Amino acid sequence: MRGEKVNLRPIEKRDLEKLNQWKNDKDVYQFLGGGYQPISIDQQEQWMNNLIDLTGDNKRFIITDKDQVAVGMVGLYGINWIHRTCEIGLYIGDKNVQKRGYASEAYRLLEKYAIEYLNLRKINLKVVSANTAAIFLWEKLGFEKIGEYHKERFIKGKYYDVTVMEKFI
Repeated sequence: MRGEKVNLRPIEKRDLEKLNQWKNDKDVYQFLGGGYQPISIDQQEQWMNNLIDLTGDNKRFIITDKDQVAVGMVGLYGINWIHRTCEIGLYIGDKNVQKRGYASEAYRLLEKYAIEYLNLRKINLKVVSANTAAIFLWEKLGFEKIGEYHKERFIKGKYYDVTVMEKFI
């Protein structure tokens, strides 16, 4: 999937080192669903086959810049083929290219794929309420707040609320 600023491509084994670098960066991972939990490259290597597999209910892609350098990851998770819904996860792992519109374009490319090839109709997400930059991004992309979980995620010694959002596509 090609855009003006970024492309999306399936995850490959050569992405292991970059994915491990991002996974072990607390600034990148602390607000994500699994939270910041550093792992060895050996352990992450064992997970690679699951990350690479696009045949099931999860569709994960590497976000690359126009020079094909990996800068982040985006995925649709828990696809429900009956109800035509899923959850999205997205991050720009390369902090040097954040705030350049890469996340917005990556989302738009993935949404188009979800509509045109997967026949999905709604995308859900959960975002830490204190992550105001992410909430702003999702609202800009057309997501609406539909609820909140109180004291749902434990980050750096404190519990945070989580905002639930959705978008009909």
